[in-house]
Amino acid sequence: MRRSFYPLAIGPIEAWAKTLSDRDCEVWANRLGRLAYRFQARARDRAHTHLHRAFGQLWSSQQIESIARRVFQNLAFNFLECLRFDSMDDRQFFGKIEVQGWEHMEAAQRAGRGGIFVTGHIGNWELAAAYAAKRGYAVNVVAKRIYLGALNQKLVEMREKMGVKTIYRDISMRSMIRCLQKNEFLGIVPDQDVRRIGGIFVEFFGRPAYTPIGPALLALASGAPIIIVRDIRMGQRHLVTADPPIYADRKAPREEEVRRLVTHYTKRLEEFIREYPDQWVWTHRRWKTQPPPETESSKAFTFVDIGDAT
Repeated sequence: MRRSFYPLAIGPIEAWAKTLSDRDCEVWANRLGRLAYRFQARARDRAHTHLHRAFGQLWSSQQIESIARRVFQNLAFNFLECLRFDSMDDRQFFGKIEVQGWEHMEAAQRAGRGGIFVTGHIGNWELAAAYAAKRGYAVNVVAKRIYLGALNQKLVEMREKMGVKTIYRDISMRSMIRCLQKNEFLGIVPDQDVRRIGGIFVEFFGRPAYTPIGPALLALASGAPIIIVRDIRMGQRHLVTADPPIYADRKAPREEEVRRLVTHYTKRLEEFIREYPDQWVWTHRRWKTQPPPETESSKAFTFVDIGDAT
């Protein structure tokens, strides 16, 4: 029933969302987030469990409950905001966003090798890609297909209207490298446990977490820089920041360099989340995959073959 209902509902919801002011959007996001928190019991329990694991020694149960509720409200805000993107003119869109560190993006474009945006599911991560595209950059986001085809198509169309192309993560890595060779940018969000793609275990909030190594492999293969980007919601506005670029040492031992890069961007994303814990997706089972019991902190790599693309 849900599979048939969602595609039918998305059109009327989108039309309604486009009638909202920024203030109304925030009010409704808070209402919808509270409802989701109340009725999505499994997701709520996962959020509580993960927040206790990360912050249980620092926060009370009441504080954790408050943060978890705001997580749902932020996700609701993201949903409504994305539906409204293409109804905003450039003045309205850019007026919502403050930017820091954009000179690193400009330097990467001048260098001619493109760049690998690494960000997390924090703030409104779709907005950061849309902002770069509206600034004139060729942006491709690496994403998974949503299991509901109609919703997946709606998300792809939303990105396209903002100038962002979607590349599915199950395609050949050579296609991604060709984007970088054309001085385009790839947006990758490697802060989730996806066992079907290459990854290693690195520490995340004090626990080994299976983490995608795609950005590191792409940096090694192409010479393109990794630029860690984040979007943080500041009420009805946003702060987009870009870190200085990180370059792979292509002369270093491959496994050591991959681990260095993955550890770096995972640690940086953790710092963002610690600063704004209510804006990350604590509902995701980030520690679902466990290291093999014989190693506890597995150093095994699952590499994706990129063949002659290097």
